[in-house]
Amino acid sequence: MEKRLIVYTTDVHGNTAFIEKMLNAAEKYKAKAIILNGDLTPDEYFMDILAQRSFFELYLIPTFKKFRKKHNVEIFVLMGNHDFSVNMDVFYEAEKNKVFNVLHNEVHKLDGFEIVGYSFINPIGFWDWEKIEPEIKKDLDRLKKKLDFKKTIFVSHAPPFNTNLDVTYGKRHVGSTSIREFIKENQPYLGLHGHIHESPKVTGSITEKIGKTVCVNPGNAQLVLIDLDTLEIKKL
Repeated sequence: MEKRLIVYTTDVHGNTAFIEKMLNAAEKYKAKAIILNGDLTPDEYFMDILAQRSFFELYLIPTFKKFRKKHNVEIFVLMGNHDFSVNMDVFYEAEKNKVFNVLHNEVHKLDGFEIVGYSFINPIGFWDWEKIEPEIKKDLDRLKKKLDFKKTIFVSHAPPFNTNLDVTYGKRHVGSTSIREFIKENQPYLGLHGHIHESPKVTGSITEKIGKTVCVNPGNAQLVLIDLDTLEIKKL
């Protein structure tokens, strides 16, 4: 039986050399899909809506479009708190043109699994993609009605609270309590997270189990290869 492999990464922050590396890895390992979690745009575009839009329109989407013409690899993309939500129309246009699949609040099929994403994070003082925990819980309660959790890959930009995946250099846990409760209650097949770049360095781990759910945060601009049948996780 052919392996069902995915390439996963998060918080690339506009690193074009790394994005090329990601695409090459998907080709090399014959991955079924690439999952790209949020904070996609370069740090120098941190406060610039139009510059972020140009990055999507002039680099990211054309690069993925070229790749998809040559390779039968699905691409799933989620925005994060560094990415202005006002530019989501660019994403929906790319999705309409079958360049990639938009994850936020959408459920997609992936070779016997379903994959869904959620961009909002618990507040840390940014300006976009932030909600307080009760609002996150309401969103996730609505979302769960669409899902078969035994087959669900849940992608959230925020990591679950009080895990190996949400620890800052100051040794503080800063993840989302609502996302943790959502995973604990519903037990999705796999959880993919990001946002806290340094957590794997601080804790020494890119994974955490919440009940039976394996959750992953590889840190910023790190590639992992995940076997969907065995949940074997390999850093590349």
